[in-house]
Amino acid sequence: MEKYENLNNVIADNLIYYRKKANLTQQELASKLSYSDKSISKWERGEGVPDIHVLVALAKLYGLSVNDFVSTNKKQKIANVYLPKFMIMLMAIILSWLVVVIIFFAFKIFGHSNFKPWLVFIYGIPLSCLVWTVFNDVFFSKLLNIPSVSLMTWGIALSIYLSFPSIKNLYLIFIVCIPIEILIILFYIFIYKKEKNKEK
Repeated sequence: MEKYENLNNVIADNLIYYRKKANLTQQELASKLSYSDKSISKWERGEGVPDIHVLVALAKLYGLSVNDFVSTNKKQKIANVYLPKFMIMLMAIILSWLVVVIIFFAFKIFGHSNFKPWLVFIYGIPLSCLVWTVFNDVFFSKLLNIPSVSLMTWGIALSIYLSFPSIKNLYLIFIVCIPIEILIILFYIFIYKKEKNKEK
């Protein structure tokens, strides 16, 4: 009997783990499975386990095997959940920098003499941060958007500052970025707490 209780707890822990990694609430998951959120809650409390058809549906939804729900190998879980998503995000960021390099060479060869081609690399900072933010928003926690959105904000400010050197007192744009930075941090903390409350 104790073995079955332990297995129930392992499955319950895994159900919670993978649902949260997929950024789904109990209600959203229930809707996808055509079950009630009460059933999801019951399984996640270890008071019962989903039948094999539900486990197969969950495995397909999360891109896992059914075995992952009865396994306690946390390192394997992290590799299965995070690594493919991280690699996709990394490739997208590298691709954005490839676009920047191509534009740089295009300006060097065909560009206007008044434009400084190296500025393209400065413009690449907010561009790659935008890509980082979009993929992070889809794959990971919204709280992790703080560094990407922050860097994007400062990158935009730097791009404006370097693009218009003749404008007086343009350095003040960096002072404007300070309250924006605080707002970004507070906004994402608020979103994170709201998501956590939804999960309860």
